[in-house]
Amino acid sequence: MSGVAQFTALGAVVTALDRLGRIGGMLATVMIWLLAITVTYDIALRSLGIPTLWAAEVSIYLMVAMAFLGAGATQSVDGHFRVTFVRDLCPPKVRTCLDILSLLVALVFAVLFTIGAWGLVSFSWMLNFKTSTLLEIPLWFLQGLMVVGGFLLALATLRDLLLVLMHGSSIRDSKSGASEVI
Repeated sequence: MSGVAQFTALGAVVTALDRLGRIGGMLATVMIWLLAITVTYDIALRSLGIPTLWAAEVSIYLMVAMAFLGAGATQSVDGHFRVTFVRDLCPPKVRTCLDILSLLVALVFAVLFTIGAWGLVSFSWMLNFKTSTLLEIPLWFLQGLMVVGGFLLALATLRDLLLVLMHGSSIRDSKSGASEVI
């Protein structure tokens, strides 16, 4: 495969990974709206003297879902915490190497986290564990959010790694949030 064909193929993979990341972001946005609706509903009923029994529990689950489903989308827009002051002092080739190293470590973490979460889901499924709360939600369903979130985070990190391999450190320089720090 020629260099141009490889570059085009990697570009297609990056585009596909972007689409998957946007789906995770859209799901996280839906969770935010559901959370807002749930809390507003509970506040309205409490003000009428009719508190709900389920709203607090559901709102916690929605916050967890939002956090995990949005992890990949947050990675795609460089929204996770990152310290770059040493990296920024280095020449472009060293910055590229540091970016590749940090993204590889993040990718390994995301993959290991996802594998561990899958083991937890399998265990909960096998033993039919449920929450010890009013709604008795199967734990595998809630823990499955960690699997999906870890998978989306791994894909977004892989996407960033491919971008750095294709474009060097300049791609991360353009996304740096360092200019936002006062």
